[in-house]
Amino acid sequence: MEQSVVTTLVFGMIGIVCFLIFITIKDKFVIVKIGGQNVTIKNGGNERKINWMEVESLSLIQFVYPPLYKLKVKGDNKVYLFNTENVFINASGFVKDLSDMGDLIQKKKRELGI
Repeated sequence: MEQSVVTTLVFGMIGIVCFLIFITIKDKFVIVKIGGQNVTIKNGGNERKINWMEVESLSLIQFVYPPLYKLKVKGDNKVYLFNTENVFINASGFVKDLSDMGDLIQKKKRELGI
């Protein structure tokens, strides 16, 4: 492939856009520990323990591997992103989480109607 200024500019702009997207969403990724009664959200040095009743929404984001979940807490405008173990089925981009944490999430969602 022949090098040209146009090609360099196009790939440079794509790189800048991807970097800006990364800067925008990097603080949303957290570590989540899920238990029978509580959900612990660890973001950097901060650790926040909430009850399952405080969870507004919890959903699996499709077309992303490994399984990536979106968590929203009642009364909080932030959206938290976290992933589970790398145990999943992918069919045409749709993801089914087969991990133990994924099973617990599905069970709690059914019980609480989240």
